[in-house]
Amino acid sequence: MNELELKDIHLPDVSLWWPLAPGWWLLLGLLALLVLGLLWLNWRRHHLPLARLSMDELDRIRRAHAGGQQQRATVNAVAGLLRRTLISYLGRQQHAATTGEDWLAELDRLAPRHSFSDEHKRLLSRGRYQAEVDCDVDSLLQACEGWIRNLPRGQGHVSA
Repeated sequence: MNELELKDIHLPDVSLWWPLAPGWWLLLGLLALLVLGLLWLNWRRHHLPLARLSMDELDRIRRAHAGGQQQRATVNAVAGLLRRTLISYLGRQQHAATTGEDWLAELDRLAPRHSFSDEHKRLLSRGRYQAEVDCDVDSLLQACEGWIRNLPRGQGHVSA
């Protein structure tokens, strides 16, 4: 018989890193979740909902009023907050120059489920320019809070 010389089977070199052990896959998954979470937090921080920012500003105005701020200054601060919020929601080009009754109508149109009373509208439009303001500022602050809470959802983000 003719005997052939056979060579041994060549096995590939053993890789120490592949396939990865289940612990490494878990670690990679957790790392991916961490990166995605940090990206989301960064996005959230820079694109805060406008209603939340407005509510924070209203709380600051409320604290200043409770700390003894004059009524006229509080009314001015509330009117400024409402104007900035309206412009942020609807756009500067169309609504920055709106004043008086048109401005109040825009406020009612933006949050139709909540409208300001006649006294509040008078304060917001004319009370800002009076030397002395004698009114119930707490009810104005409460009405402003109700207006902010009734702003449309899913709109109005501000880049910080």
